[in-house]
Amino acid sequence: MTTPPFARSILLAALAVTSAHAADPTPVAQYQFNNTLASSVGGAPALTVTDPLASSGFGADTVLGSAQPVWNFVGAPSPVTDQAGLTLDTTGLLSSNSVYSLEMVFKFTERDGAWRRIADVSSRTTDNGFYVSPANVLNVYPVGGGAAFTNNVYHDVFLVNNNGVVTFYLDGSSQATVATDVMNIDASNRINFFLDNTQGGGQGEYSSGSIALVRLYNEALPTVPPPVPEPATYGLMAMGLAVVGFLSRRRRG
Repeated sequence: MTTPPFARSILLAALAVTSAHAADPTPVAQYQFNNTLASSVGGAPALTVTDPLASSGFGADTVLGSAQPVWNFVGAPSPVTDQAGLTLDTTGLLSSNSVYSLEMVFKFTERDGAWRRIADVSSRTTDNGFYVSPANVLNVYPVGGGAAFTNNVYHDVFLVNNNGVVTFYLDGSSQATVATDVMNIDASNRINFFLDNTQGGGQGEYSSGSIALVRLYNEALPTVPPPVPEPATYGLMAMGLAVVGFLSRRRRG
C-alpha cells in the first residue's frame, strides 16, 4: 500500500512525538493513582497511606488539561497526627540517597499564604524540607525559594538532588539551585509526601490537596522531561493511524 503524502505527514509527526517521549529517562518508580497505589514500574513498592481522618481516597480531576485519576489527601494541620499523606520506601531503588530526581503533579487546596510541606526525607523529625512558603513560592527550607506557586491549580514540581546540589522546577521552568544536604534521604529510605514534622519547631505546616503523578529517578537529571503525555500527542498519533487504516481498508475493498 502506498500512503498518500498528507497521511504520511500526519503519521510521521505522530511517530516523531512518540519517539521523543520514548527517549525520556526511565523512572524506577511511578504512580498514577488509577484506583491503585501500586507502582506502574515493576519492582517498586506500593505507596503507603497516612489517613487518620479516613477522608482520603481516589477520585478524578482535570489535570494539566486532561481528565485523570487522582488521590485526594484530606487531613488537618494540627494536631500533626491528623495530617494525611503518602510515603514511598526507596529501599533498593536508589544507588545513593543523595542522588535522585523526584517529580510530582499535585495541587494544594488550603492555607494559601502559609507554609505547606511538599516532601520530607528526614522521618518527620525536622522542620527542614521541601515546601511552598508563605510567599507562595517553592522553597527548600531553610536555604532558599523560587517562583510563584498557586493553590487550587495542578503544578508539575520537579526536584533534582545531585550530591547536595538541589535544583527545583515548577511547570518545566527551573526555579532555583541551592547547595544543601536538606534533601538527602535519611537511613529510613523513605520520602513522606505532604506530612510535616512531628518533632521540633514549625509543626502544623500542612495542606490538603490532590496528587496525580509521582515519579522517582535513580539519577540527577540534567534536564526534566514533560510530566505527562500531552493529549494532543495521542490525538495526533491516533488520527494518523486512523487515516492509514482507513486508506488500507479502502484499497482492500
